[in-house]
Amino acid sequence: MSNNIFPVITISLQVLVAVLGLNYLRKVRSTFLLGLVVILCLTAFVELAGLYYLKVKRPNYYLYITYIFCIFNLISLIFWSIIKLKLKLILIMFPVIFNLSFFFFSLEKSFFTFMTIGSVNTSIYSFLYLRQLLVSDEIINYRKLLPFWVSVGFLVFYLPSIPFFSLVNNMRTRELFFITKVLAVFMNIFIIYGFICSNKEETY
Repeated sequence: MSNNIFPVITISLQVLVAVLGLNYLRKVRSTFLLGLVVILCLTAFVELAGLYYLKVKRPNYYLYITYIFCIFNLISLIFWSIIKLKLKLILIMFPVIFNLSFFFFSLEKSFFTFMTIGSVNTSIYSFLYLRQLLVSDEIINYRKLLPFWVSVGFLVFYLPSIPFFSLVNNMRTRELFFITKVLAVFMNIFIIYGFICSNKEETY
């Protein structure tokens, strides 16, 4: 039953969060928000396209590998715009590692290898931003900061995904894949809450 319910829930939530993001973009303009909305819309499109590919029994590897390449580079971009490090060149290391591994190993169809590297990068970005927030005056109003809820949502999904994607090639069945659907639901709930409750007058 879960295998039938969770895809519908995750796709519905993904479309909802993309629509909320587009509406939020009308009120706030920033590199962070623009990149985030592109990520959300792209994810909604790929989820819907993936469902269609599954229905017509067409291979979807190139759809998802292109999505992975775009999504993790966009995540690097949005965190680059809000993380304030004296040595910002440190942040370049993460997308460089991801992109080099992508171009060297993409022909081997190492889908979950790229997901693992991207998940590690995203988790590090989220921790760096939350640490920055913790030692700043902005921590007082953290509940009204959209990047806070996005970072928490990303951590909820990507941090537990690291061991999952690392070991998925050794799994005998795909019965545990519903776990990622559950994590995606929680991630989108956090982002939706951020869109609803964050301060529309803030700039990121």
